[in-house]
Amino acid sequence: MKTLHAVVDQRIHAENFLVEMSLGEYLDIAKIIITNNEFQRRRVSSSSTIYSLLKDDFRKGCVIPPIVLALGVPSDEIAENGGLTFGVLTEHVRNLVILDGLQRTYTLIDLANEVARVDIAESATLLERPLRFEIYVGLNRLGVLYRMLTLNTGQTPMSLRQQIEMLYLDFSRSPVNGITLLKEVDDEAPTALGEYSFRTMVEGFISYIERNELPIDRFDLLEAIKSLESLSREDVASNLFPDFVSTYHAFVRVMQDGSQAHEYDTGELEIKGQPFGRDARRIFSKSQAITGFGAAIGKLRDRGDLESFQQIANSIEQLAAQDLVRDIASLLKRLEQLRLTSKKIGNAQRLYFHFFFRQLLDPKGDAYLKFGDAVDAAMQRYETEMM
Repeated sequence: MKTLHAVVDQRIHAENFLVEMSLGEYLDIAKIIITNNEFQRRRVSSSSTIYSLLKDDFRKGCVIPPIVLALGVPSDEIAENGGLTFGVLTEHVRNLVILDGLQRTYTLIDLANEVARVDIAESATLLERPLRFEIYVGLNRLGVLYRMLTLNTGQTPMSLRQQIEMLYLDFSRSPVNGITLLKEVDDEAPTALGEYSFRTMVEGFISYIERNELPIDRFDLLEAIKSLESLSREDVASNLFPDFVSTYHAFVRVMQDGSQAHEYDTGELEIKGQPFGRDARRIFSKSQAITGFGAAIGKLRDRGDLESFQQIANSIEQLAAQDLVRDIASLLKRLEQLRLTSKKIGNAQRLYFHFFFRQLLDPKGDAYLKFGDAVDAAMQRYETEMM
């Protein structure tokens, strides 16, 4: 492998290396990249004819467009080790992501396997053929997402959720500040304080990025990331996701402990349907609550009313001194009211939680850190919005 050129991408604050390596070298690392990341997009079966033509063209000497990779290692660490080399790539292969060219990669793997079965001499020649790559080094997670979306516009993409999950997969493999994120593929569900659905937390984080509690598509997110000037007030090199998760968990812990894990039932609440959640942990572990929290915090950040997640974490401890058993009961009654009157119940609940958290966590608001007042104020705001 050899480096042909290097330039700094000013938009996403990362170094971009144009490199050349042999097909054999690339396949050695590509197979690990694909198997290591369970959320990496799979083969697009509908394009089999196109990729079959690519196989024939490559065997005839066709030059294919560069494949784009991202290496999640700081640029200064690469410089200290003598620059970007194949040895560096193999050493940090588990930090590599294919941003553009995954289907080409599958095709090249298939081609190498097919030729190896029928012609050993051609196989050796094929593996020596050079390929060109763009490798981004020092790209933070939002930068990776931005480049994934821009490079794949117009193609059949992974779902937005899969792209975000891929970027933050490492947080589902080990606890985040003692918090466990459970993946649905493991057939596990949250059953205790400190356990959350990985997918649900990702949805909440997307809501924070987009400042919107409702599900969005990848084009909406692309526009959001392009205009995230609010992030300039944050350390863009930091990992916002674990900060988001830890702050939200601190809130849930205060709710569960402050209410003494009280369990509610239909009779106690004097409602007809089942409660939105039987206790504080279950209520605030749901997607409606987490996405509402994310959107609310994003809006408060944009307005300059909140400076950091740490500010939120420090303030919510004050909620523990309130009558949370009574106030959470009031919240559940409001949620039941929404269930009975809304056409799109899930979206209505998300919007309500958005207003609830904005009322509760806005230092300039009348309901700041007053749970019961925030419950009522959020309902008033919701009804005004729906009029």
